[in-house]
Amino acid sequence: MAPIPIGAISGLILSATVSFVITGRLFHPYQKKTAATWRPESWRQHVLAMLLQAMAGAGIGWAFAISGAPTFGLALFELGLAIWIVLVACNLIQALYVNLHPGFVVGIVLDWSVFIAGVLWACAALCAH
Repeated sequence: MAPIPIGAISGLILSATVSFVITGRLFHPYQKKTAATWRPESWRQHVLAMLLQAMAGAGIGWAFAISGAPTFGLALFELGLAIWIVLVACNLIQALYVNLHPGFVVGIVLDWSVFIAGVLWACAALCAH
């Protein structure tokens, strides 16, 4: 199977499971400490967030493909690290300007770390080499 759909599907699965647990449950209490920062939540927002994470998974799958579809090892780790640095830097820049509780920022970083690792693992495990 091609890495882009694998990335999208694994991104959707990770969004519905791991992101729900990490951001939606474990670190959600920190979000309440800066209540004025947040809009009211709805199922529409959650569905859109899941679709955006599926798109992010497809993007990671695309990066996996253009980097030569590395197998498990140093090259895969380096790709994951490069993607992680970009996404974490973006999240931390936002946290500088938006009133986010530091605990929530830690949760977002953890969530994206697991997401990136999960999508790359799926791509490496399920793509024919």
